[in-house]
Amino acid sequence: MSGSVHLIGICGSGMSSLALWYRYRGFEVSGCDRNPGENLPELQDAGIVISDKHDPLHIEKVDRVVFSAAIPVDHPEIISAREKGIPVLRRSEALAELANDSWLLAVSGAHGKTTTTAMTGWILQETGHDPTVMVGGTVSAWGGNFRPGSTITVVEADEYDRAFLRLKPVAAAVTSFAIEHLECYGTPEALSVAFGVFLEMTRPGGTVIVPFINRDLAKWAGRISRNVITTGPEGSVFCRLLEVDKWRQKYMIDGIQGYLPLPGYHNLRNAETAISLASTAGVEIEDSVRALESFPGVSRRLERIGTLGSAVVLSDYAHHPDEIDAALQGVSQLSQGKTVVVFQPHLYSRTAVQYEAAGLALSKADRVLVLPIYPAREKPIPGVTSRLVVDASVRAGGNCRLCLPVDVKELLLETEAEIIVFMGAGSIDPLARELVEDAQ
Repeated sequence: MSGSVHLIGICGSGMSSLALWYRYRGFEVSGCDRNPGENLPELQDAGIVISDKHDPLHIEKVDRVVFSAAIPVDHPEIISAREKGIPVLRRSEALAELANDSWLLAVSGAHGKTTTTAMTGWILQETGHDPTVMVGGTVSAWGGNFRPGSTITVVEADEYDRAFLRLKPVAAAVTSFAIEHLECYGTPEALSVAFGVFLEMTRPGGTVIVPFINRDLAKWAGRISRNVITTGPEGSVFCRLLEVDKWRQKYMIDGIQGYLPLPGYHNLRNAETAISLASTAGVEIEDSVRALESFPGVSRRLERIGTLGSAVVLSDYAHHPDEIDAALQGVSQLSQGKTVVVFQPHLYSRTAVQYEAAGLALSKADRVLVLPIYPAREKPIPGVTSRLVVDASVRAGGNCRLCLPVDVKELLLETEAEIIVFMGAGSIDPLARELVEDAQ
């Protein structure tokens, strides 16, 4: 498989790694993105030509066009490609085209899939399997979100826009289940069915991995003779916490002791899934445990980015109430001092549904500053603002207030804190890094 491909929205986390994979497979790759962002340098280093403008002329000499879920189907470049008879693929179709002819391990779930995908790839790398890994965050040791390698492949399988239903893995894992993306699925029942179908897509004789508390997701996969592994406290694979030493967690699994260089119970759950996936490629549990002791982590997952005053500053991608809760539990392992959170709600639709739970989760911090909602692809919904999150947090006993980005630095410097966490999936990370850099 070779030729030329143009990617619309190329600099997003999912699209940029896809572009690098195409490049690794010998394609001539180009792309466009009006908001290039942090993935631009890695793409340029790979020799990919990128424009910050959209223009139908971009597709004049390409064999196929790929577009992300954020791009409307009436985009001028898509219309032009179809008029010329050039194949147009959704990102999910392109991912399936690249991945399905490999020994594929796929990781899905509401939370934890990025870290688990990276952990699985790291285990395989450290045990000599030379995996190809496509992940939704930056792994410093790989220089980005893509690791080129052999035909054993690990990918992050996103449920948004039903993208994961095109994959046919040898082993498939669900890290967690939560009510998300109802704008795509309509009802929680339909979302649950989709996860079940994802697991059923595992190849005959393959393996599915689910948390014990969500084992019903694997019901039909088990009925069609896929192997089923359960994780968590009552599952067949369980990392039992022994002690915590700030960033390191000492744990035991299957009688083997190891150290995970990441805080938080949620990361022990991620490790269970990664170890289980690696086992389907023939990696022994003890070898996986040793490999994870050198795992460098993923950007924006309780990532230490510097200091502000006397406080350590972390950046975290948490934007769902469960993720907020998990991140704050992880922070509690790092320090007994005061924790301040700067939170940016993500999407109007998500805020409308989850503001009460988000406020409750945030109330566990010593102080919270809530920024305006990051809209991404959405238009405002009347009555849905960050005030909903603030009021919910205050009702739960939290110390929470609204804040504009221009006021964040001043408010933080007048607050005693040992740890400051910038939390959200929108534009909050660049804000955090700018404030840290200016403070040096």
